[in-house]
Amino acid sequence: MGNESISQGSDRAELHLLVLWARARFAEKKILAAISGEVEIVCSREMRFPCEAEEGFRRFYGPALPDSRLKAAKCGCGPFLFVVVRDHAPEHGPCVIGHVCHESADLKMLRLKMRCREMSGRHHRVHGTITRDEFARDVEMLTGHSAAEWEKGVPQGDWAMRLPDVWTAVTSDGAFRAAHIMPGGSLEVSDAEVFLENKYINDSFEKGVFQGTPCVVKRSSKAVWSIGNEYRMAARMYAANPATVPRPLAWAYHCVAHSADVVTARVAGPSLAELLKSGVTETQADGFAADVRALAETLKKEGILHRDLFEDNLLLDADGHLKAIDWQLAIDRHAYREDPWVERHWKFFYVVFGVNRELGMGNWNDFHALGKVLARLPQTTAVRETSAWLASEAPAMGFSRPPHGLTALRLRLYALSLRVQILLNIRRPEKRARLERRLRTIVGF
Repeated sequence: MGNESISQGSDRAELHLLVLWARARFAEKKILAAISGEVEIVCSREMRFPCEAEEGFRRFYGPALPDSRLKAAKCGCGPFLFVVVRDHAPEHGPCVIGHVCHESADLKMLRLKMRCREMSGRHHRVHGTITRDEFARDVEMLTGHSAAEWEKGVPQGDWAMRLPDVWTAVTSDGAFRAAHIMPGGSLEVSDAEVFLENKYINDSFEKGVFQGTPCVVKRSSKAVWSIGNEYRMAARMYAANPATVPRPLAWAYHCVAHSADVVTARVAGPSLAELLKSGVTETQADGFAADVRALAETLKKEGILHRDLFEDNLLLDADGHLKAIDWQLAIDRHAYREDPWVERHWKFFYVVFGVNRELGMGNWNDFHALGKVLARLPQTTAVRETSAWLASEAPAMGFSRPPHGLTALRLRLYALSLRVQILLNIRRPEKRARLERRLRTIVGF
């Protein structure tokens, strides 16, 4: 069963959890000695997931885990050691872990977790909580008993893991920067109707109604992390300037199916591409120039790079503002990260993203892309002034991730195959034109 103590702590003391995954247990004695030298060990017990380890990791970590296969390989699939500790003298302070900012974390527990990881050979083979909320969430998932029960002592009787099948987040006013992503819950979309399927890396797009708001649901089982990324990026933009993006409503990660949904308020009007076909007046152009500048200023302020801004991704909403959509593969300029699926499929990635072709393969600049959008509008004074401002800011707003190695070779071979197909279809002008358009997306090859 393990070692258990039911001593009570002071009012200031905090309970925390440390988990030594299977591949950390070779250093178990050394790690436990280090833990007991810093905090009180309340309980330790050997446990294992009630399912395959890969699925167990997915359900336990939820969206915070980009690759459950890699996690299982590095941390092991066997029994793990569950350790609850009491820190009698927590040291509170702010810290940033990954993309999450904690305003008040136990910095002593953070240092102890990192020390245990060093002893186990790194690779995140030791899990640990650093806030009360984390402890409450994790200990209930692994034991079936609440933090309040643990405060009274080690729960007796059977422990039953409550690993969730889904993790959800639903935004509310004022909570767009840090909406709580929690295990459990469900997203109930009524009147759902699929209007697009198998679009690149996404399974489907649906129209429906979520909590009384007309919405669009995007679903992917390929690039799952990117769905959460769209929710996070759009939420940051909305918090900074709600006139720039549709309101992000909710997000869900389905652990067992390994798929994710993002729910966004549906934009009422047409795309800018459709408006340009019917004709844009000078008055409209002035308003669109103001919208483009507001979008660019917000991108700069938030340090976000969209990477696919063009007329089809700018929609006219009921409030009269252009809203930028499709934040799925946007990046944080200061904390660059790609979806694991993208990391394994760079050829696809470079072929699809073509809005900045003239900058060279793997170079992106939203300000440059927005300048191209403005060039298609009536050239009023406001449009010209905004274009000049974008051009002056653009040199500092670029981002580069050029293809290298095997990806570059694959792109060259793909370009060669397209050239051969163009020659073979010299008497079929429509197909030849399609092939030539596709070839133009592969800059430099």
